[in-house]
Amino acid sequence: MAFIDEETIKKIRSENDIVDVIGSYLPLVQKGKNYFAVCPFHDDHSPSMSISKDKQIYRCFVCGASGNVISFVRDYEKVSFQEALEILGKNVGIKINSEKKSNYSPYKEFYDIYNISKDYYKNNLNSKSGEKAREYLNKRKLDKSTLDYFDIGLSLNGGLANSLAKKHDKNKLIDIGLCNSELKDLFHNRIMFTIKDNDGNTVAFSGRKYEENNNEPKYINSKETVIFKKGTILYNLYNAKDYIRKKKEIIISEGFMEVIRLHTIGIDNSVALMGTSFTKEHLNIIKNLKCSVVLNLDQDEAGKTATISIGDTLVENGINPTVIIFSKYKDADELISNEGAEPFLKAYESRVSFIDFKLNYLKKNKDLTNAVDLSKYIKDSIDAINLVDDDILREIKIKELSKNYDLDEDIIRGKITNKNIKEIKQEVIKPKKKIKYNKYDVSELRLLYLMMNNPELILYYENNLGYMNNTDRRMLANEIVKFKNKNKTFDLGDFICYTMQSQELEKVYKEVMEYNNIDNYSMEEVDDYITRIKEQRVNKQIESLKEKMKNTIDIEEKKRLANKIENIKKEVLKW
Repeated sequence: MAFIDEETIKKIRSENDIVDVIGSYLPLVQKGKNYFAVCPFHDDHSPSMSISKDKQIYRCFVCGASGNVISFVRDYEKVSFQEALEILGKNVGIKINSEKKSNYSPYKEFYDIYNISKDYYKNNLNSKSGEKAREYLNKRKLDKSTLDYFDIGLSLNGGLANSLAKKHDKNKLIDIGLCNSELKDLFHNRIMFTIKDNDGNTVAFSGRKYEENNNEPKYINSKETVIFKKGTILYNLYNAKDYIRKKKEIIISEGFMEVIRLHTIGIDNSVALMGTSFTKEHLNIIKNLKCSVVLNLDQDEAGKTATISIGDTLVENGINPTVIIFSKYKDADELISNEGAEPFLKAYESRVSFIDFKLNYLKKNKDLTNAVDLSKYIKDSIDAINLVDDDILREIKIKELSKNYDLDEDIIRGKITNKNIKEIKQEVIKPKKKIKYNKYDVSELRLLYLMMNNPELILYYENNLGYMNNTDRRMLANEIVKFKNKNKTFDLGDFICYTMQSQELEKVYKEVMEYNNIDNYSMEEVDDYITRIKEQRVNKQIESLKEKMKNTIDIEEKKRLANKIENIKKEVLKW
């Protein structure tokens, strides 16, 4: 994840009014000072989410979902913290700089190394040594703006690894796939395609040879590493996200060049598989984008087989894709390069439903004048129709099959069971079962809640208690104090942003907010919580001392421990 400074985060949050933003997603009803909406994070039937314009936070009184405008967009859109910031930043004209890497990422050094390598390759391409490669790319009709957009560069005869080794451990360079044990560059004399993860971090490269007079493989790719897993990445997704959301459509292509070529004709909602099969992670990405899917794979037999495989997976998960079909050329890159944009745009506009593509594909190698082949085709077609979860589309296909092959509709319909259709349910957070807390837990949860919602209690906590017995809650309390002391004030909306950048911190924050809290309090109540927390700590100390007494046979030691217990009890009486 990219590092984004606190001031930018604050500015984005402050300029995006939470009522306006949530109101753009959900209908709101105003009741007094607050607004209410049906909570999108559980199966809600009446408005249970409260949105405070004054505090710029929201909270559901049923499932406990809570946060600020950034966490709402993150959880509603199912995106990362950074992506939520980017969405909200665009709302108010604030651009996020995603080049500088996170200060807290465990892989910061790896991201830095790859970012330096990317710039190194780009500089090579623009240097005198890159003239021949530029000529090759020019012949491929790739101009400078396109090369810059996709961070395309050039590896030369070497030098990168030696340069990096001056500041970075050699073994790390080997581990992340930039050189071998002799410190020789993995990539040399190749056009370098930069591969970024879904958050925009450079994580790998694919190097294509541009001199055809050698016997080396056309492509050499980075190996999988801790920061590069092919099955979790869609090439160009980071650049394409906004276009996908705007158009509510994603085009899945087969390779880098198809995506790059589509960009040259103004199509920017395209991504590519990373030379791997369509994975569960890819499916989840598409589900989270909440968009229609267009399959734009190769037109050869392997591409058609892949189209069937991916299409079946999508249909089984409630997504009915369409398919781009054209003839003469193997892929969109070849078509556009040779014929220009118009033929591809026509193919795109006349794309077919996946079920039509599959029913036509099932005819392959079958003689439909032969009864055995025809029977097999009809059975396969019924199985394909059986997967479609759209009642109207399924009915249309039944009628077409009946008409085209003079079959009784009822016979076909009798074979349609929908048994293969997976039950598609809205992915929502189920209301959690209320945890039964003891009085000590309640004291810590309530005190933390009151501190976050009434900053004047933070100093009172510091002066009169200063600790929590539960490890996680102690961490949250310490961060509350630290945040307030650093900023000289405490704003809950800003603090929520702070917690969102740590899974551990956000987890305990949510635990506090999910407890059935109320804002009103009295100082007597606060003092009671402090007394209980102290009492629990004292009880634990006494239990520990008693256990030591039990396990020692030294009479003097037993007396010493007994005196210590009595002194602790006397101290308690002074409270």
